[in-house]
Amino acid sequence: MKKYKQMISFSAALSLIFGLTGGAYANNEMFVEIIPETGGVNITVDTDRDIRKISPYIYGINDIGDIGSISPTVIKQSGVSLSSYNWETNYSNSGVLGMNTNDISLVDDYPSSKWNTPALYADKLAAKSRMYNIPVKLITLPMMGYVAADSMGIVSDDDFSKSTRWHKVKFNKNDTYLNNPDTDDDTVYVDEYVSFLVNRFGSSAEGGINGYFLDSEPDKWSENFPVLHEPPLTFAELVDRSAELANAVKAIDSNAFVFGPSLSGLKGCIDMGNSSGLAISDPQNEYSWFIDYYLSEMRTRSAEKGYRLLDVLDVHYYTEAQTPLGGDVLTGTDPVSNAFRMQAVRTLWDSDYTETSPNVMMYKQFTPIIPTLQASIRMNYPKTRLSFSEYDFGGGNDISGAIAEIDALGIFASQEVYLACLSPQSEQYPFQKAALNLFTDYDGKGSSFGSYLVYSDNANDNMSSVYAALDDSDPELLRIILTNKQMVNEKDFEIEIRSDEYIYELESAAAIDKDTAKLYQPDMELFDCEDNRISFTAETTGAYMLILRGTVPEDVTDETDSVWSTDPQQTEPDVTDITAGSETGVTSDAAAPDISVTESSEYIYIEPSDETVPDLIESETVTQTTLEEKPSETEITTEENVSEIISSETTEKTDDNEDAPKVPLPLKIIVSLMCLTVVGGMVYILFFDKK
Repeated sequence: MKKYKQMISFSAALSLIFGLTGGAYANNEMFVEIIPETGGVNITVDTDRDIRKISPYIYGINDIGDIGSISPTVIKQSGVSLSSYNWETNYSNSGVLGMNTNDISLVDDYPSSKWNTPALYADKLAAKSRMYNIPVKLITLPMMGYVAADSMGIVSDDDFSKSTRWHKVKFNKNDTYLNNPDTDDDTVYVDEYVSFLVNRFGSSAEGGINGYFLDSEPDKWSENFPVLHEPPLTFAELVDRSAELANAVKAIDSNAFVFGPSLSGLKGCIDMGNSSGLAISDPQNEYSWFIDYYLSEMRTRSAEKGYRLLDVLDVHYYTEAQTPLGGDVLTGTDPVSNAFRMQAVRTLWDSDYTETSPNVMMYKQFTPIIPTLQASIRMNYPKTRLSFSEYDFGGGNDISGAIAEIDALGIFASQEVYLACLSPQSEQYPFQKAALNLFTDYDGKGSSFGSYLVYSDNANDNMSSVYAALDDSDPELLRIILTNKQMVNEKDFEIEIRSDEYIYELESAAAIDKDTAKLYQPDMELFDCEDNRISFTAETTGAYMLILRGTVPEDVTDETDSVWSTDPQQTEPDVTDITAGSETGVTSDAAAPDISVTESSEYIYIEPSDETVPDLIESETVTQTTLEEKPSETEITTEENVSEIISSETTEKTDDNEDAPKVPLPLKIIVSLMCLTVVGGMVYILFFDKK
């Protein structure tokens, strides 16, 4: 009988919890806040404070699926198969998730007559780079030790298959590089691959491949390719391979960037997913986590060679955040997942936030992730840049995904991340595309967020975010991006702009339609702008950009040069720490590197030249969608690219804030008392009722 009572109490509590979350959204009659909402917020933007260069390379994309209708600055090869890619024949192995199949899948969209063209997958990347006018292209090099030897299907789990279905990989050929590699020698040379690419496209300084990744997620090689029966990689083995391959790359193209080790998330950064090679938890160990060890060893190997072997510390980050009920935020589509998705980005930068995920809760000392990585760089290999070459917070088909993507890009800018490439897990991701375009092409004419981030503060309001930027090409323009993360209530924004030089007037605005993912121009009457103060009410889960133009007051004499002066004696603006509490980031002691000049001791990107890259894919003209009035209820958004036309379904709009009733305060009190009553009953029955 006692067990029966306990089951009844527990079921009642669960029913109440579910009723207060998902059920409230299902009937569209009652709204309950999943995360406590905060109401209006006061925003401060100071155009003369905390000025820092935004790296143009944080707006990247992985070459996965449809990349049309966006304007990224970087394109990168991605996928498990690249660890086994045989550049001589274009064979690869799909790994355990693809039944360990040797095939030609990386290039099977080409005519079969082209399949034997060496490095065809690199040609594919270069062609897309040219087609979509993406200035930087990055290649992933195989470092695992084995590549596919054929395209004859599933590889058996036995020694004979390992010796016949795979070719060994060596980093240095120590012989003449061939324009037509020898495909009968059972060995694939990576330095010959780099040499082939330089001959094919030119060096990085000549508009060729800009950089190379030292493979992808080496901490998962043994998991992804179990038929090889290779033991988990040790720390020392990874450093040895990384240094040898990086040296091979630099010997051929000294200005090409080297990225590594491209580990898979927080656990990979801590101990490569295993304890082999080094006991991180040992008190006698001088390293707090694997990243310290890797950077320190790569610095030592670089000193031995006399030049830098690692230009960019690269990691992959797919959010592991979970809802209180255990759902994965990355793939979740329910309202609770959407609400927690818009908070999950805080794990990158906010020390006061702890997401609900096993790794973060177990290894809290290594979060927030970006400041911890930056600190490791400063201590172990100064001037190494930081990148997130694969990241995703999910929500590609929901406005919450757009807001999370906006926060990710804003944080990458404020934390001086050098490069980042979105790697969407869903085939369709129109809302993440809209967020990317808000930064890179919000009007369909190439207008972008800006090149210098300035101070912005939202008074620690976790239900909103703000980022502001100036542009060196038009210093009178100020752009401010704001989001309202509240799913129930609108939010009143009161924005104060501080400037010693300009009075700003609102010139235009852009917003993301939360039903169609289309960028549109909101009604300008919604905004009240006067004397560097702006007031407006943001709709629920709203994302906006305000475009303002500054004018110099007539009674103010400009006696000082602005930070944008072209006087050769003008120094770069000082970069100071972001004030604690600002959502634009945390302390960093170096401005984003200047990517337009060549240093004698540091390899840096050279802007690609105007030389054309021969197209191996028949290209079509991609029409940019221009900023326009908000679509009507019956309008359908279409996006075109080289391979398909994606049509989003017509969605009937409802105004949640006007038509749907809010929860009155007495009802909230009653619901709270009900919760307390149920919980109290559970405690009594479980622990005190002995009958």
